[in-house]
Amino acid sequence: MEKYCWIQAKAYDREFLRSCTLYTSAEPCAMCAGAIYWSGIGRVVYALSESALRGITGDDPENPTLDLPCREVFARGQRSVTVVGPEDVPGAAEVHEGFWKPCT
Repeated sequence: MEKYCWIQAKAYDREFLRSCTLYTSAEPCAMCAGAIYWSGIGRVVYALSESALRGITGDDPENPTLDLPCREVFARGQRSVTVVGPEDVPGAAEVHEGFWKPCT
């Protein structure tokens, strides 16, 4: 299995991944930012900031937010990741509203 995972990780060369942009409705959390960094993706564009998402999720135990902007995670690395956001994208919050409410 380990060899298969390595082959999948090498499906795209570094230069190609550096030219890729990841678009997301919310700012990547610290864990996702780490995965983006290690994957080699060169640019991230997001709509909602982590603090805006936190306003929607509240204290939902399924999303214990870490108030750590992705820019700070990327800044600790040895290669740059361009970050664009938060961007005003109509409907970006709607996909999260109601989803993060605890079941009763």
